[in-house]
Amino acid sequence: MDYREGHLMKKAIWFMFILLLMSGCSYNPSDEDIVDSHGEITNLEKFMKFVGNVNEGTKDKIRIVRYTIEGDPMLHDLEYDGEIINSTTDTTRDEFGSGSVTTAICKSIDVKENEERTDYTLSGCDKTNRDNSILVIWK
Repeated sequence: MDYREGHLMKKAIWFMFILLLMSGCSYNPSDEDIVDSHGEITNLEKFMKFVGNVNEGTKDKIRIVRYTIEGDPMLHDLEYDGEIINSTTDTTRDEFGSGSVTTAICKSIDVKENEERTDYTLSGCDKTNRDNSILVIWK
């Protein structure tokens, strides 16, 4: 192998390495995830069941995946143990966001409905300096 071929091979290997690193930053939602892609929501029935279970005191857990305008996924895990809701928000895949994982313990879910939309928000949380929005359903 001459110098030119070796140089091209090194470039190809670096290119593949960079692609591999970039692909490791994405997230592929599971069939169980509730996905909100700019208002288009899949598995909405799972979310509504979770809200019902919280209201009835039945243990449940869900993951909501919300996509930013740029297409970056933000994960929100909610686990209800029959008394409290453990909320974990992961924005580490959001290129333009804070890139952090935050947690809070909350007591309930507030529902605010108007003519255009229904907002679901965590309430009674131990941390007030975070976005406690869960999901917005547009009518």
